[in-house]
Amino acid sequence: MDFFDYWCACRIKGTFRHPNDNIVLEELKLLIDGDFEYELPPGPYFGPLKTASIVLCYANPSVDNGSRKVIGSAELKEVLFKQLDGDQPYPYNIPGWDKWFRPVAKYLYAGDIEAAAKNIAVFNLIPYASVNMDKVQSVANSIPSVWAAQSYLRNVLIPKAKNGKILLIMCRSSQYWGLRSSHGSENIILNNVRSGFTEETKAKVNDWRKKNGLL
Repeated sequence: MDFFDYWCACRIKGTFRHPNDNIVLEELKLLIDGDFEYELPPGPYFGPLKTASIVLCYANPSVDNGSRKVIGSAELKEVLFKQLDGDQPYPYNIPGWDKWFRPVAKYLYAGDIEAAAKNIAVFNLIPYASVNMDKVQSVANSIPSVWAAQSYLRNVLIPKAKNGKILLIMCRSSQYWGLRSSHGSENIILNNVRSGFTEETKAKVNDWRKKNGLL
């Protein structure tokens, strides 16, 4: 099944957990101990993953003060459900989300947040939000939707990076993705810092954008 069709099943049904994950998540709930926020639509990716020129790989979405506003708003939840189409700009207009995305746009897209939102996608290994990964990391690779994400990374994104079509940046938790090597490609970057981007990563992104006429 197409990866985006796989996730649009949640949008069509208005479900906050992928049907393939339900049984496993129930069986693992004592280990997870309530760390996942299931009142938010799933977030396997944000931004135009189908067409993005830069893809940032993270562990999973985070929960913050702005999350409560999303949970309480049918309109904002619908914005997140639309993200599952894979062609929507990054939703930085959601309360609190611009605080995270503006530095991304600053360092990777010369501060042009609108252009960044149309060209950068965030790809999450785990689609469910949590405060941190401390407990979740022990069960990450047991969740069926995680297998789907890993498959998309290997079968679609890594080949696209090797062919020069995208810049693929592993941002934290690359060990959970199972990608600890650049596979000999200058278009696969291991950004090995807990937050933000290394100077080397920023320089590589800037050079790549110049090379591809994205300035």
